[in-house]
Amino acid sequence: MKNLKLEELIPLDLRKHQTVGEIVVEGMRFCSFGARMLGEVAHTLTGECRKSLKPFLIYDGKPESPLGRLLQEMVDKKWFCDLITPERYAVAPYQGGTAVVVGYFSERYEDAIFKKPDRAIFINQFEKAKPKQTQTGYYPDVIFADPYLVIPILYLTLKEYLDGETSGVASLIKFLGSFGEIGASMKEGARLAGIMFRDPEYKTILTLSGAMTPAKMGLVICDMIDFGMVDFISSTGAIQAHGLVEGMGLKHFKHDPKMSDKLLAALKLNRITDLIEPETNLDHVEKIFREVIINLDGLKHIGWIELNRMIGEYLTEHFKEQRAILKSAYEKGIPVDIPDMTNSEMFNDFFVHNQNREEKGLERLIMNAEHSTLFLRNFVLEAKRNGKKLAIFTIGGGGPRNNVQNIAPLIEIEKIHTGRSLPEVMYSMGVRICPDPEHIGSLGGCKYSENISWRKFEPDAKTAEIKADATIAWPFLVKYVMETI
Repeated sequence: MKNLKLEELIPLDLRKHQTVGEIVVEGMRFCSFGARMLGEVAHTLTGECRKSLKPFLIYDGKPESPLGRLLQEMVDKKWFCDLITPERYAVAPYQGGTAVVVGYFSERYEDAIFKKPDRAIFINQFEKAKPKQTQTGYYPDVIFADPYLVIPILYLTLKEYLDGETSGVASLIKFLGSFGEIGASMKEGARLAGIMFRDPEYKTILTLSGAMTPAKMGLVICDMIDFGMVDFISSTGAIQAHGLVEGMGLKHFKHDPKMSDKLLAALKLNRITDLIEPETNLDHVEKIFREVIINLDGLKHIGWIELNRMIGEYLTEHFKEQRAILKSAYEKGIPVDIPDMTNSEMFNDFFVHNQNREEKGLERLIMNAEHSTLFLRNFVLEAKRNGKKLAIFTIGGGGPRNNVQNIAPLIEIEKIHTGRSLPEVMYSMGVRICPDPEHIGSLGGCKYSENISWRKFEPDAKTAEIKADATIAWPFLVKYVMETI
């Protein structure tokens, strides 16, 4: 690692960045996934739009649409030199320069779009770009996200950097409300998040999946805990393991496409899409994990909520200057569960620790799934008995989401088969951020309305479902609540 020149990624700190432009250019640019795409393109355009030879916009949508009108305004402000359709561009005398291609374009015009400009930036949710412009783990000059979300963000960012007019996130959320389904869902998601995060009538559960901590969203989660937005967290083990890396002050890095996966394997540099996790980071995670559980009694039944609380306590004592998810959760008394208990680096460490105990003639520790289930059951039952409503804020899908939603039918079945008098448990509110379409059948794409049929959600539950890359949409919702809390 010492001789390698890899670019360090930086956790997105919403406390440091106050404006839309700062969040995007100074924050997201050093993250990963969609956030980095947005940040890097925004940074590029702040430079390109200052040049005497301005970039131009290629757009095949309706000029009278909200997006079409906003693109024309960006030309009127002289940030761009022209707004042109792909059809016109194919026959126009344009040659060279920088093109920003917004939205879908027909294959009939691909040759012109791919060959005529010196540089082309593509903004669309269809993963359309010049052949070989992107490759595995490397996505320069593209934002693979809905332009109805991205262009308003870029507009306010350029307005800040080119015209000196700053915008807070509350202004962005209001602005987005006019931009199609994605904009409306962002506005409604912010409204509902403001209620579920601030209203004491609600107990809110955060579910987390996807590589959000190596993507540098860890401090966003910390802020949700520190500002009292959530009451319970259900997470993948990977998110917490990689969050421990941040909590120790260790680093993730931007992937260099010149390094093959075969070479990375030889160097013990683990690739996660477009970023690198050095194996040495996970060695440090194992060391902490071992120190936390070394003195536990054999045959002790333990669950992830208890283990994560112990890890948080350790971080509080030994890493006082670092921010970390489990540290914040320990300090605020927020339980953190990992329902898929075997699928993470931390369980690997738990398993090997047990193997070593056995070699030494000691009793194994026992990971008991019922511990966390009983805790969650009691958590939601206590909330309902105290007259609270349940809300869920979902990043992605997967086991963490299904686990906390499944508590409703679990209690329903318990009532039927035990005869116990238990309150009815269903969610009253939900906000979900995931780009998956419903038709592929994944839990990420499953709409909240489907849960009504399972008696998991109330029939009149208030929900917002944002079909977007979480690394782009999620920080703005959290910052919106931070601004208005």
